[in-house]
Amino acid sequence: MFKNHFYHGLLSGIMAALSAIIYDRIYHFATATDFSTIINPGTMISLSVVICLLFSVLYYFITLIFGYKTGTITVVHILFSILSFAVIIVPISISLPLSVSHPELFPGLAVPMVFFPALAWFTFKPLFEADKR
Repeated sequence: MFKNHFYHGLLSGIMAALSAIIYDRIYHFATATDFSTIINPGTMISLSVVICLLFSVLYYFITLIFGYKTGTITVVHILFSILSFAVIIVPISISLPLSVSHPELFPGLAVPMVFFPALAWFTFKPLFEADKR
């Protein structure tokens, strides 16, 4: 059963990382800015995979303790959404080095990326939850 949750987190993390890298390239060509010294493909991949795996492990333990009840699943989903919105503070409040040009454009790159792990996790959840009920 844990294996199913692990694969869910891994697949979600990989897809979130892929989305983040694609978005980074689109943002780079649209704005002609380069934030690769602050956020690069390695950090995008590692953060996305770790966050999605943490979501899956947390979800596994909560459902192990409380079961697959509608109220429990709803509370966990609301918790994940609140956590995603709370993390927006990080890219908005980060202080960039003076060597970075156009630091005001960094939140436009990083804020949408904050939601990619949760979005990917919620997107792939039905594929891994079909046999639970």
